[in-house]
Formats: sequence, C-alpha cells, structure tokens
Amino acid sequence: MSMADKHTSESRTGRFEKKRQWTKRLPWLAGAAGVFVVLLISLILFNGNDQTGQAQKPEEEQQTAITKSDTEEVQKNESPEEPEEEADPDKTSVSMEGFEELEPIKEEEGVQIEESDNPNVESVVTKDWPVIPTEMDTNGSHSITYQEGTQDYKELQEAARSAVNLSEDNIIYWWVGNDGGPQRAVVTVSDKNETGYLRVYVQWVDNEGYKPVKLEVLKEKVVNR
Repeated sequence: MSMADKHTSESRTGRFEKKRQWTKRLPWLAGAAGVFVVLLISLILFNGNDQTGQAQKPEEEQQTAITKSDTEEVQKNESPEEPEEEADPDKTSVSMEGFEELEPIKEEEGVQIEESDNPNVESVVTKDWPVIPTEMDTNGSHSITYQEGTQDYKELQEAARSAVNLSEDNIIYWWVGNDGGPQRAVVTVSDKNETGYLRVYVQWVDNEGYKPVKLEVLKEKVVNR
C-alpha cells in the first residue's frame, strides 16, 4: 500500500470514529437541552407569579384598610348610646296613668278627676270615700293628735292609705300635718319605689272616724305638706 492510500485510509477511519462519537453524544446533549428548557420555563413562570403577587399586595392592603375602616364605622354606629342622666329623686313626675295603684280609682263610680291651678299638681281626685271607723272613745270631743304611735295617728294614716289604694307594707309617709283646722289633716305619701307622690286631705267626722275628702297627684316630690 502506498503512502497516499495509507493516509487516505486513516483519514476515513478518523472521520468515522469522530462521527460515531458525536452520534453517541447526541442523545445526552438533547436531554441536557431539554432539562435546560424546562428549568428556563420554570424560572420564567416563578418570576411571573412572584411579580403578580407583589403587584396584588398593595390592593390587598388597601382592601384590608377599607374593611377595617368599615368595621370601625359599624362598631361606632352600633355602640350603645350613653345612658341618660338619672332623674333627680326629688323631681319625680307622675300621672294617673303612671301610678298603677290609682288605676282602680279611675273606674269607680262617682269619682271626679280634674285639673288644678296649682303648678305642682297633676290632677285632683275627689269621690265619696268611706269613713274609716274609729276605735277610740272620744266622748263627742276630738282633736287630731299628730304624735306617732298613738291610736289617733294610726287611724289618720289608715284613712290616707285607703284613699291612695296602697298597702301598709308599700307606703311611705312623707308628711302628716294640720290642714288649717283642728279636725282637718293633710298627708303626703308615696309607694316604696317612689313611683310618684300623692297628697291626701282627711277630715274627722264626729263619732265616726277619719274620712278622705280629696286626693292630689303631685308632679314633684313635696315633703313639707
């Protein structure tokens, strides 16, 4: 074999060997390229989602701020009002409608309910109240005794109590005094809850006992008459 032929044969063998080696590497390169493409696509998608989340974050914060503001406004509107200042117990107002114990009196036959010129009197009630029979032996001579604990004083209180329809365990006597004569008295009372204040005018009937003659429903508390 000549030198030219030998050189030509080696060249062909080298080219074949290189081609064979390249053919072996081709699948590996293709796989590596595929992995690179997948990584590149994943990186692009991850960055896109991160940017989207960052772009949405201010909107979320704004929405949170709006929701918080709305909640505070609702709480403000729904907060209970401050309680009104309690009324002065010495300025308690009442009417026939507000005093349950007086309700039966309004229905009684012959009762009269009128207005009064007195600015502190809501209404004036008059009727033919029965006499509270006395247990005292007056011998035809009687003068009202305003000393607590005496039989005379107890019967006077009983007469006032009967006029306002209050029981003995639900009444306060604010005032028991003279009404301008030896046989006339005036008694100011209320219930235990001080729903209102009532003034009863009582007159002594000889040989019989005490008789209520007038009832005033007061607008404000009066304890000296």
